[in-house]
Amino acid sequence: MEHAVTRGWWRTNAAALVAIAVLVPVTVGAIAVNEWSSYDLGHATKPIHVEPGESARYDGARIGPASAEFTDAPGAPGGTRVVSATVLVTPGDEPISCVSPVLREAGGAGRQWSDASFALEREYDPALKTSCDSDLPIRYSLTLEYLVPEDATGPFVIELSAADAYPQYVSLRIQP
Repeated sequence: MEHAVTRGWWRTNAAALVAIAVLVPVTVGAIAVNEWSSYDLGHATKPIHVEPGESARYDGARIGPASAEFTDAPGAPGGTRVVSATVLVTPGDEPISCVSPVLREAGGAGRQWSDASFALEREYDPALKTSCDSDLPIRYSLTLEYLVPEDATGPFVIELSAADAYPQYVSLRIQP
């Protein structure tokens, strides 16, 4: 009995194998782009670097300059120091609204601290601002206090962000 000449499995399925080899990476890439393309929209990922003594335009306002110093605070826990910082905010045509800025080490471990003004058991002062006030159309200062470990010496950056301006944020370099 004569055997019919048959083509090998690889040749028979060559078109399907090429399609799989092309479509699987393209599908994975399309899913990744779809998922990551909107990541910047809800996160502050693109800094506007501001050197000491300088300011920058951000979300229609002028932010900076910023200054800082190590201060004594009777309510500070042992093993910590207080970094007292001031950031000047000059609203533009529209007032700016932002969350309380964070303090981050500019080098080293990149540790970060939130404002601790309320944790230091100081009397409430409505004139002190710890976040951008969208009700103020005039120039004002943010007065911030951060509890940092004694080994944190700087330099630091104050990172200020506004949801309307994501993915950008302001990174103000300070040295207490």
